Amino acid sequence: MQPRRVRLRSRGAGARVEGIRPERHAIATGSPAGVEAGQQAERSGGMDSREVFGRGKNNALWHTRRAEASSDWSDWASLDGWIDHPVVAHNADGRLEVFAIGAGHALWHKAQTAPGGGWNDWASLGGWIDQLDVGRNLDGRLEVLGRGSDHALWHKAQTTPGGGWNDWASLGGWISTLVVESGDHGELLVFAIGMQNHLVYKKQAGPGGVWGDWIGLGGWIEKLGVQRNETSGFSVFGRGADNALWYKVQTDPDGDWGDWVSLGGWIDRLSVNANADIFGGLEVFAVGPDRALWHIRQTMPGSDWGEWASLGGWVANPVSKFNLDGRLEVFARGSDNALWHIEMTSVCDGWNDWVCLGGWVDTFAVA
Repeated sequence: MQPRRVRLRSRGAGARVEGIRPERHAIATGSPAGVEAGQQAERSGGMDSREVFGRGKNNALWHTRRAEASSDWSDWASLDGWIDHPVVAHNADGRLEVFAIGAGHALWHKAQTAPGGGWNDWASLGGWIDQLDVGRNLDGRLEVLGRGSDHALWHKAQTTPGGGWNDWASLGGWISTLVVESGDHGELLVFAIGMQNHLVYKKQAGPGGVWGDWIGLGGWIEKLGVQRNETSGFSVFGRGADNALWYKVQTDPDGDWGDWVSLGGWIDRLSVNANADIFGGLEVFAVGPDRALWHIRQTMPGSDWGEWASLGGWVANPVSKFNLDGRLEVFARGSDNALWHIEMTSVCDGWNDWVCLGGWVDTFAVA
């Protein structure tokens, strides 16, 4: 892949770009720990609620919640445990369930007793994984996919929606980073970085069906982001050997893919999402060389891309989410290890300033 130079610029004239210059924030409880539009209705009560789960200083799971877009965030509260790499998913009945890597690299999980309600105790699902993601089958069963000690992909699925679990089984391959997505017909797909940093993927033969073989898509990437297109299937993004953003687009839902293309820039971690305006293009957020959050967006679905622009701050591990009103919102860890967020003022019409949500997290997930 040969890089194409793209000029980095800050937000347009007159826009404020404020870096994150926070004072330190303790966990509010005083503890020592110091999706797409159609999916949003899964949240409690159908409101535009949002909940963030992060690992605190004591390695326990902590969370904070906003009941709806216009409301304040709750104080941080502990959900106990000893965890790493939390991932959150919705059960078919609307209950949130958090999955994480526990002691000995086993998979642990903790679920709400009712949508928006309290929480069950932590329980082990066994296995040995050091990375994971979660998908939901068309029939509502959650399925966990993770990298095992042999670097192969392993999976474990609920036997019924919200019910018990099958045994761990290997899906082979040799992978590093992985992302789980759902296809046009409800089948699950896994995108991963394979040997020699090539992009690989595999998918179910049908909703909840058997898994096919690994398919290679070439390239050389580290870091990984995947998002469905409005037009043809999926777009996959990654950081190339030149530290620029590269992407590859599925040209039809049946599996044909275009070539790798550079979007320039200099990036570290990245997150990708779709916009809700009349254009419906994709938008990528990434950490730049100055540790600020940078973004680039399509002018229309499947069309050209604009220029890189800075949203300021000092961030790590950005996660972008889509609110019910169509505004994108980005969460990130600040230089003080607190959680920070920034959101659009209205659909595709500028951004508010960064706001600190306190706490102390080093890895987190957003529902």
